Amino acid sequence: MRTARIALGGCAYRPWRSREAEASLADQRLTEAVADAAAGAALSGALPRGENAFKAQLVRRTLSRALLQAGRMEV
Repeated sequence: MRTARIALGGCAYRPWRSREAEASLADQRLTEAVADAAAGAALSGALPRGENAFKAQLVRRTLSRALLQAGRMEV
């Protein structure tokens, strides 16, 4: 059984762990759609403010790509 721990940094005033994204990956085969859904779940409570609204899309794309890259790594 594989698990994932997801923490986001550099996109808010402090890093935070996304248990929502972790839960969305549970019992799922990692595909592009699953990675995108996890990235969306990670941002479910995000409240972009003013000039940092671009960070939400940046985080979503970066997290999705990182999950897919990690999924290709040998264990």
